Amino acid sequence: MGNLFVNRVWFVCGILAAVLMVSLGCQPAEPEANSDSGAKKVATFEGGEVTEGELQQFAQQSGLGELDPKSPEYETAVQQVMPQLVGIEIAKTYAQEQGITVSDKEVDQELETIKKQVGEQARASGQDLEDQEAFDQALEQNKISEEELRQDIQENLPVQQVQEKVAGDAEPSEEEVQKFYDENKTAQFTQPAQRCMRHILFTKDQKEKAEEVKGQLQDDGDFAALAKENSQDPGSAEKGGDLGCLGKGETVPPFEKAAFAAETGEVVGPVETEFGFHLIEVTEIREEQTQPLDEVEPQIIDQLAATQQEEAFTKWIEDQEQKRNVKYLPGYKPAAQG
Repeated sequence: MGNLFVNRVWFVCGILAAVLMVSLGCQPAEPEANSDSGAKKVATFEGGEVTEGELQQFAQQSGLGELDPKSPEYETAVQQVMPQLVGIEIAKTYAQEQGITVSDKEVDQELETIKKQVGEQARASGQDLEDQEAFDQALEQNKISEEELRQDIQENLPVQQVQEKVAGDAEPSEEEVQKFYDENKTAQFTQPAQRCMRHILFTKDQKEKAEEVKGQLQDDGDFAALAKENSQDPGSAEKGGDLGCLGKGETVPPFEKAAFAAETGEVVGPVETEFGFHLIEVTEIREEQTQPLDEVEPQIIDQLAATQQEEAFTKWIEDQEQKRNVKYLPGYKPAAQG
């Protein structure tokens, strides 16, 4: 649950980035090496700067933990983080220059969105929590108060608005949508064939017992009751032997072969596997199904548009870096930038 919380803030708010003091309209100063470590300027650009302290906070909130300057991996980690941090701070500076701000209502809406998503993920993972309860736990796990989160949203939500301003009109063509569908039809939009089934597992020395129970089933015995009474599979026995719906490759080969050859309602076995002997009943046959393009087209458009917007925003950041003459303290310049 905590990961979703951090990721949500990352995409919308720049991973709870630290407050950066910017000086609008000034030429970038040289990065400063001789100053207190936290205040040391590790990057400057026209309108803003990044300090060592802000870099450390950003790294921790990105999940990298505290960066140790004495560690041999320090420079590599720094070079990994700096492009993201500088890009966010350039966008924040641009937002200030353009008068892009967010209202309290927008902050409230974003906070509610975060609460809802955290709650949904908590419940999806089996936790019986309301949105607020799950949210409170996420705050505790991430060691941040709701007021601090609200402040971070207030500071960083303009970055999203800048992205929408500079790249929000990106949208895929019909040809691009069709191409994506054709290339990903099998991987993303096809539900493989499945068999919904239940079983009764016997140990390897209980083949005769398995035959006896099969006879009871053929005489209209209750499968669920017999599974609870006889099955050696504790995971499914209490559920009347129910295994849910499984596709190929999800069970051991002998079990799969028998299940996929059976008709609905047919009891097959005893089937021997490495676990023992199984009696298997297929309760439903689900054939392979592919969603038609018109059903998934909105999803594809959203996915492609998001990718195109991200690419456009990245290009805009690169142009801004050139225009704003970004300078790095030695050892902090991203390797990709030479």
